[in-house]
Amino acid sequence: MASIFERIRLRPTQLRTVADRRLDDAQYLCDSRLNARANAAMYLAGFVIECLLKARLLEKFRWLQSTRSPERLQRREQRIWSLCYRSHDLDEILVHMPEVWERMAAFEQRGQGRLANGLKTVCAQWTIYARYSPHSSNITEASLFVERIRELKPCLL
Repeated sequence: MASIFERIRLRPTQLRTVADRRLDDAQYLCDSRLNARANAAMYLAGFVIECLLKARLLEKFRWLQSTRSPERLQRREQRIWSLCYRSHDLDEILVHMPEVWERMAAFEQRGQGRLANGLKTVCAQWTIYARYSPHSSNITEASLFVERIRELKPCLL
């Protein structure tokens, strides 16, 4: 049986499956109504956005799915490889995907809220450092954050 700790490169469909599972996990934590679970819910919800953006990166830059060594890549390609496999900087990932903003605008034109602002806010707030934070959120804030992620998710598929 494979270990959950095994280091593997995921395909875009696998990343989307992981995103679905982590969003379910975040919702489960919010449904507990326990403030002690708020930070974990928010961390997992933000991770959903990271997974979805990285799935899009893999589709846009198909060469990322190859086993080429990053040292053999040109500087720009190395940066994109690093964003996919080493970074968690959502804002920086979005710099290389202007089509995400175009997709957000299309959703907004169909009357689906202020999604672009929501994504900007999430990307500016969320960081992997939340997993180390000594500060505590509350379950109400976490529930709102998870709901925002749920609203953004269809735009990132």
